[in-house]
Amino acid sequence: EGYHWLARLAQLEVGACLADDMGIGKTVQSIAILLERSKQGPQFVVAPTSVCFNWESELKRFAPTLNTYLLSAHSRQELLSKLGKNDILITSYALLERESELLTGPDWTTTILDEAQAIKNVFTKRSEAAMKLNSHFRVLLTGTPIENHLSELWNLFHFINPGLLGTLEDFNKRFTNPIERQQDTHARESLKQIIRPY
Repeated sequence: EGYHWLARLAQLEVGACLADDMGIGKTVQSIAILLERSKQGPQFVVAPTSVCFNWESELKRFAPTLNTYLLSAHSRQELLSKLGKNDILITSYALLERESELLTGPDWTTTILDEAQAIKNVFTKRSEAAMKLNSHFRVLLTGTPIENHLSELWNLFHFINPGLLGTLEDFNKRFTNPIERQQDTHARESLKQIIRPY
């Protein structure tokens, strides 16, 4: 069901936020969509450093026909210039931030941000680097799309579907303040309806 949902959104060229609880299979569903889209061009996975090797291992296990590469300290430019169909590049958020200029060059078929709450703060260099990526289909994987306040959700959705929730200022006026300060159930339901399909 998760795979079909992702495939439908990919076909519509709108982003997806897979916010299932831990252990329900976000990685496997994502690998299925990477496999489905592999013939269209190179794909990109960003994850916390501690999870990058797990992604490499899971891709080799569930999608052995794909070529996986970890962005390392050597020959980064050369590696990126050679990526094509059936290739997946995996990197950490730290390297995404540090190598932003290099990583915003390619035209990624699919970009997946794992533990996507890592870009929740709109004012960080990490968030800025993520927003600059060129990608046809963007996917967020997170068990905690909101950790501290509602504006974090705005930034995640700004990554997958820019403009859907308006500007941050508009979002705060329309949703954050009424929901967090006044417990406005109408505003809460309205926000749910907007984001539910994604």
